[in-house]
Amino acid sequence: MKKALTIAGSDNSGGAGIQADLKVFSAFGIYGMSAITAITVQNSLGVINTYPVEPEILYSQISSVAEDIGIDAAKTGMLMNKENVEVVYKTQQKYKFPLIVDTVIKSKNGRFLLEEDAIEIFIQKIIPISLIITPNKDEAEVITGIKISSIEDMKKAATEIKKMGAETVIIKGGHLPQDRTVTDVVLYNDEFIFLTYPFVDTQNTHGTGCTFSAAITALIAKGMESLKAIRIARAYVQGAIENSLKTGKGTGSLNHFWTVM
Repeated sequence: MKKALTIAGSDNSGGAGIQADLKVFSAFGIYGMSAITAITVQNSLGVINTYPVEPEILYSQISSVAEDIGIDAAKTGMLMNKENVEVVYKTQQKYKFPLIVDTVIKSKNGRFLLEEDAIEIFIQKIIPISLIITPNKDEAEVITGIKISSIEDMKKAATEIKKMGAETVIIKGGHLPQDRTVTDVVLYNDEFIFLTYPFVDTQNTHGTGCTFSAAITALIAKGMESLKAIRIARAYVQGAIENSLKTGKGTGSLNHFWTVM
């Protein structure tokens, strides 16, 4: 069995973070492991509080599984602060695992999940070691400074992030629906690929980014080529949204096990 590691925050509500990532790894038949960067207090109504893990503890979590069990692929989610960004950079350089990067910067209710003074270090250290990076519209705007209001703007942002060193860039279109469709822009081998799916009219979208990046990570761990992994992961996420769950009073969760129910 292939092995994947999620380096992310703990979501006690179960819809995002390491909890969502581990569910996705299981859905794809992957042995999932976790290194917790922060503990969040949240529910379907939003993130209430966040508590970072000490960088020494994060380093030990990653190195302990890398040296014993092995890591076929890893992903990042919420890193929270610059110290944790540095730990991810150091451990990836030491253990050389393929890294899929979910650029978790803000929660849906506007709370910073990557502190503002860590964003520049994230750009300098994490983007250049990314096999695949998956920002949404808002995150791409923060990273590049480009205001995104069209597919052409998404292409420009993807090009800028590619210049920063990422191998493959996906600008997700969920925050920019057009004509009842959602288009993700993929920049792969200097070519643009457009993944278009029907817009799903639901508020149950908690953890969409985590789910997508975790599905890609699972498939990369299995040895799949990047573009094929992205296509399959995107189709999986579409089904997880279409079969989403009404959990709580606010933004519900995706259904990570829709393929096996």
